[in-house]
Amino acid sequence: MPELYSKEVPGTGSATETPTHRFHSTADHIVDCAPPDIISIYGALLHGQKVRPTFNILGKRDVLGTVSENKEVKQKVDGKMETVTKSWSYFKMSEYKWMNYNETIDFTKDLGAGFLKLGMKKGSRVTIYAPTSREWQLCAMGAFSQSMQIVTAYDTLGESGLLHAMNQAKVETLFLKADQIPILARIMDDVETVKNIVYYQDVYGMPKGCEEAIEKVRAKFAVHTMNEICELGKANPVELNISGGDEIAMVMYTSGSTGKPKGVLISHQGVMSVAGGIHVFISPFIEYGKDLILSYLPLSHVLSFFVDVYCMFSGIGIGYGTPRTLTDESVRECKGDIKELRPMVMMGVPQVWNTIRAGMLKQVDKSGWLVRKLFYSAVELKNTLRHYNMPHNFMDGIVFKKTKDATGGRLKFVITGGAPVNKNVQRLMNAALCPMIHGYGMTEASGLLSVQIPNDPTFNNVGSPCPSVEMKLVDVPEAKYYAKNGQGEIWVRGPSIFKGYLDNEELTKETLTEDGWLKTGDIGEWTAQGQLSIIDRKKNLVKMVTGEYIALEALEATYKNSLFIHNICIFADSRMSQPCAIVNIDGSQIANIADENGVNYNNPSDIATNPDFVRAILADLQRVAKRNGLSKQETLMAVIIDPELWSPENDMLTPAMKLKRNDIRDRSGDALQAMYTSMGLD
Repeated sequence: MPELYSKEVPGTGSATETPTHRFHSTADHIVDCAPPDIISIYGALLHGQKVRPTFNILGKRDVLGTVSENKEVKQKVDGKMETVTKSWSYFKMSEYKWMNYNETIDFTKDLGAGFLKLGMKKGSRVTIYAPTSREWQLCAMGAFSQSMQIVTAYDTLGESGLLHAMNQAKVETLFLKADQIPILARIMDDVETVKNIVYYQDVYGMPKGCEEAIEKVRAKFAVHTMNEICELGKANPVELNISGGDEIAMVMYTSGSTGKPKGVLISHQGVMSVAGGIHVFISPFIEYGKDLILSYLPLSHVLSFFVDVYCMFSGIGIGYGTPRTLTDESVRECKGDIKELRPMVMMGVPQVWNTIRAGMLKQVDKSGWLVRKLFYSAVELKNTLRHYNMPHNFMDGIVFKKTKDATGGRLKFVITGGAPVNKNVQRLMNAALCPMIHGYGMTEASGLLSVQIPNDPTFNNVGSPCPSVEMKLVDVPEAKYYAKNGQGEIWVRGPSIFKGYLDNEELTKETLTEDGWLKTGDIGEWTAQGQLSIIDRKKNLVKMVTGEYIALEALEATYKNSLFIHNICIFADSRMSQPCAIVNIDGSQIANIADENGVNYNNPSDIATNPDFVRAILADLQRVAKRNGLSKQETLMAVIIDPELWSPENDMLTPAMKLKRNDIRDRSGDALQAMYTSMGLD
């Protein structure tokens, strides 16, 4: 472990800015490519082929069919609670099937040639509207093989968002999974520039209603399968035409927590400088040509995309999965993706790890006192030994064997990003599973701004600046954050910074300075060892009636220590002395939580509004606040409960699993107003 994780650049800093920091081992320069001098994304794939042509790089599982099971559940029927039988459907999956580098290059070259035969050319854009899959990445690489650009659209994006992305980016070809074609059929009259539709489907057949939708869209578009385009390209071969580093690789639409999604222009060199930066510090922990990563987060999100590109460059096999098939409990007659792949590396957003932590601890708390004592003591001991760089894995085969086996038993480290992760979550994962490295990034920086290295034993930070950027903190006087105290808004600069927002010069100028600094909007603080801690976000800083500010996102991360809640959205304004919140609890678990807290009830459907239950949840959250040293003005004064899980599907979360505050507020409008009234607010 380095003595300092980042170093100051001599001659930088001022009264309103901290000195500029760079990664400790590359403090004399900023990494601007992946070695050796690779500045294009398709060049990363070609490099992987050159080094290990027959290594299996892209893996997928076929859906072989579905298995239905009947379960008895309680629900209200005509005002009365009755037991009813419902049918639940589960996927049956194949083993992983792989493409090596040679096969991947051949397929993507043919696909790119096929795109050309459709009438596309260099700079033409392809929207990818599909779930994370091998096909998603093959489509992107096919486009890059002929210097075309991709436009990303989350597969959970609504009709208006998809239409906005296609029309604003003047897309010529839409690539999608057959399941999404009915969505296209509903909006096709408003699609302005798309000429071609290319789709793929699962081996078990065409989903219900899709064949009719395909026939409908044929009236306006040329419709082809992915394999048909490959065959077209194979019959009309062309030479590769790879972009230069400064050329645009993609228009990546942000997930849109407020307003319309913004199209972020990301260059090839932007992505490859991040890949080169990762390579500086991650190489000692990876066995290239052998290790595997499980990819299931949205590829339309920059975190998953840049990690995939790094894996293709360096030789880490990518096995694709889905949130619906990750665990053994979510499939039938086969293993879940995690146990089937047995990855060495896995990514997740904080909400995933919060759920895993809650599940672990609930199982531990059901055990006898001796098992509980042994488990919690082992977590503390292992983290302490790790902090002092002493042997600490001797407990794994005894205390933590079950938790490690649940993830295949081969994990070297897991990556978390997208939002702050709680210290207690990271401590538990470090001990019971494997090291968790916390990263910080933005779409506008091609993904990565800072990250911990796998042997970093510290908490409450996101590591040092990535070698592809330099970073400084700038005064935010209205919130009393000053560079002289090592605090301020995080500004970053380097080759990975985006080229601007599509068709939005005004917002681009607000976000990028003339000398190339990206103003992130996040508030950071330097640790004594040169790591970055994220302590606030400018737009989520709220001034209370006392004149002091509280940070909504930081508080939400703390309150997620409660084992009872699934998610939480905190509200505050200048009328309040303390905040309030809408608490999200899984409706299927709500009765169990009530029983644990001794709350009497008649109908489970009414528990969410039961005053005794609400008080029990508030008391638990207030205990969390006290244990974590929150001040009175940071301690919740009141809560209401939403028993329907928030998700991208019901529009309460973005596809990147961030809160959509306005939608959550509007959904609970009457109850929220009643809570305000109970707090003495008009």
